[in-house]
Amino acid sequence: MSVNAVETPQQTSTPQKSGLISGLPWVAIAVALALLPMIFTSNSMISTLNYLGTMAIFALSYNVLLGQTGLLSLGHGTFFGLGGFIATHAVLHMADAGWNFPLPLVPLIGAAGALVLGFFGGWLASGRGGMPFAMITLGLAELVYAAAALFPSIYGSEEGISMDRMDLGASFGMDYGPTLDIYVIVAVWFLICAALLYFFSKTPLGLLANSVRDNAERVEFLGFSSKRVRMLAYAIAAAIAGVAGSLAALNFEIMTVNELGAATSTLVLLMTYIGGTKHFFGPVLGAIVIGLMKIWLSDISSAWMMYFGLLFIFVVMVQPAGLAGMLMSGVTLMRSGTFKVQAPLLALIGLAGVATLVGIIVLTELAYRAGLDAELGPQMTVLWLPLNATSVLSWGLGFVLVAGGVLTMRPLLDRLDTLRHSLGKGEMA
Repeated sequence: MSVNAVETPQQTSTPQKSGLISGLPWVAIAVALALLPMIFTSNSMISTLNYLGTMAIFALSYNVLLGQTGLLSLGHGTFFGLGGFIATHAVLHMADAGWNFPLPLVPLIGAAGALVLGFFGGWLASGRGGMPFAMITLGLAELVYAAAALFPSIYGSEEGISMDRMDLGASFGMDYGPTLDIYVIVAVWFLICAALLYFFSKTPLGLLANSVRDNAERVEFLGFSSKRVRMLAYAIAAAIAGVAGSLAALNFEIMTVNELGAATSTLVLLMTYIGGTKHFFGPVLGAIVIGLMKIWLSDISSAWMMYFGLLFIFVVMVQPAGLAGMLMSGVTLMRSGTFKVQAPLLALIGLAGVATLVGIIVLTELAYRAGLDAELGPQMTVLWLPLNATSVLSWGLGFVLVAGGVLTMRPLLDRLDTLRHSLGKGEMA
């Protein structure tokens, strides 16, 4: 009895401690979301936060397909756009009817519409995975985009469909005119969607989706339908994308057919893969990085799309786990007892990488100034460096930085591998 009396409190306290530990990241995220508008107070920054939050939800929805189920969808932007159009028309019709509907609940309407369409699209596309699935989703997306011209009353003309989010009246103590009110809606919906998708990843259906990703034939052998699992995952991803599209409509108060196009689907693919599909919040990191590049880098350089492509190539070739995988590797290294030994080599590798990056930026900007932006003149300043697109010295500087960085990095990486191998042997001994 005394042994049981001692063991019982230990057994009951362990789940409580693990539950508290698992809940800490969510508390930290909620606190960060509450502090962000206090740190970035300007309307432009709040609008940027609204956009990043919307794209983060969109990327999380896409990772249900790409990361969890192993499905490459080339038309996920369709549900983003359709959710936005459904929400826009819902606001317009309720405003005409004189309804005082709470604006924060409008994304539910967009999600419901996208969920229904997702079931239909999933039924058509989810018979097989791999390339057939990708081609079918691309075809469905192109059909929806082409049909937009046939239904101008639904999709609008080139100007799109606009609305006034204040027409539904005030609710929850907000009139929804300020961008800060929309930030509150976006932040709350981000927490809801992230929590739902995290819960989904732990459910039997979410685990089955992982199994379909890893070995669909074995799932069929165990008696489960891989097609049904893909279809349900597709519909869930479509519903969350509908929430993101609805939030985009509320934020910008306009939806155009461009939101249905291939550019939107490509953007969410880049965000999700660059952020990292193997980590739950990896797509959020990708959405933040790519979103900031799209907003800020486009104002600085005409070559901002080129940097998107270069970053994507870097992740595919060097770090398939994405930016989140890179961060987690860094955290693991910091926690290991060998970091101090590896730090000098890592610092040198970092310097070589910076030199290579600067060289790539110099060459890219020179190429754009010599080509597409030739009317601006050859003189330019890149990273505080005075350059001339017609000067051999400017081009030579770029080539020297790239070549020097790459040639220096290769032996350093070899030495790092040798050092880690020797450290691993020492730990085994």
